[in-house]
Amino acid sequence: MHGRIGVHTSPRAAELAGPTALLCAHPTPHDQVTISPPRRTMAMSGERAVPFRRRGPDEPDALIGAGGRSVVGVDGAAASRAALAWAARRTLPQHPLHLLGVEDAVELRGVGAEHGARQLARVLAEAAADLLDAYPGASVTTEIEGGRVADALVGATRPEDLLVIGSDKTGFVRGRTFGVRSLQLAAALRGALAVVPSVDLRLRTGVVVAVDGLGNAADLALRGAQEADDRGCALTIVHAVARGGGSQRSATGEAVVLAARGAAVDAYPHLDVRAVVAQRHPADAILNASRDTALLLLGSSRGETALGVGETIHDVLMNANAPLVILR
Repeated sequence: MHGRIGVHTSPRAAELAGPTALLCAHPTPHDQVTISPPRRTMAMSGERAVPFRRRGPDEPDALIGAGGRSVVGVDGAAASRAALAWAARRTLPQHPLHLLGVEDAVELRGVGAEHGARQLARVLAEAAADLLDAYPGASVTTEIEGGRVADALVGATRPEDLLVIGSDKTGFVRGRTFGVRSLQLAAALRGALAVVPSVDLRLRTGVVVAVDGLGNAADLALRGAQEADDRGCALTIVHAVARGGGSQRSATGEAVVLAARGAAVDAYPHLDVRAVVAQRHPADAILNASRDTALLLLGSSRGETALGVGETIHDVLMNANAPLVILR
């Protein structure tokens, strides 16, 4: 069915930060150095963030490619409802929103298969109708595919699309875990992937971008800055340096994060942009910086484990409690 319903801070770091930045070494148990301008923001004062700013149809989107859609996996469960609410607020009415239900050949066996298919169709139709009530004139489409969930989601998503799925489990790196579908999608997907936890996001503020030293830091920072600007909140750029990596690696890490911060500030001079270099395991640093924030952005995986993604993305996907977007 497919229908359209309508650390020690080096002198080099100070030089890169420029005259407007304040270098503040905040002692923490994890050897973290924060580099940020002394601005008062809504997040710092406890005020609620401003509503998400709607960009014009010709303005580029930080998460969705030109001509792209948000594709949401919908099954009626609490996790998928949270993902759909997040995607609708982020997408409509500027971009099309595609609701995809999957009749899993393994999960819908025997006598219950027909009932499950009817129920899924009803869930999709009701969700689409509710969205059009909230966003008159928006483009909302629905579709039901058969097969395994991860395969169907990948097959329905184009490179310019943003795929959004829900997660009902969050924890810490060595704590609770959820299933492997988000890992499968992160490994196989050609476009961007958003994983939204089933938690209350109404009072969340702040965008976090995790960068490495492999050349895409400025692009990630600019996309994060656009998201922070749209949300009226601060941007934090975090880079992790392994403990005991030596002074050269620390200096390189500072240069990477400050160059990324510089790109964001140049493009959005009014934005509060904080740069953090953390001497700890990358996943620990990213999870610590993004806990209880509105959004976390990561680049695609570099090294791969047996599950098809790098160790850092694996650990962050398994444990993030903020909406997480992996960008290509």
